[in-house]
Amino acid sequence: MGIGMQIAYVGFSGTASLESEAAMQLLRLQPYAAYVSDCCLSIERLGTSPANSVYEVCLFIGMIKSSARRLGRCIRDNAEAAIRCAFNIAVRTLELLSLHCRL
Repeated sequence: MGIGMQIAYVGFSGTASLESEAAMQLLRLQPYAAYVSDCCLSIERLGTSPANSVYEVCLFIGMIKSSARRLGRCIRDNAEAAIRCAFNIAVRTLELLSLHCRL
């Protein structure tokens, strides 16, 4: 059984390419399934039009042995880049957590 994910879009409608990018990034969390129960990805468009917008992406991870935590937050002018950035932060954090738990 894999890690579940909900995606919330704020200020715009989601797209298939964003859903695809999020799904690919979610696969990177699978090695940490012993620590992660689920996650929620929030993608917010900051700005009044797509041409003048930046995107804030927050990744909240449900931890099996503790409460949910925000493990990734990025602001970029491209939503896909912000998603990758948020997952990069989360993966680095989970790597450190897994190393710490092995001690």
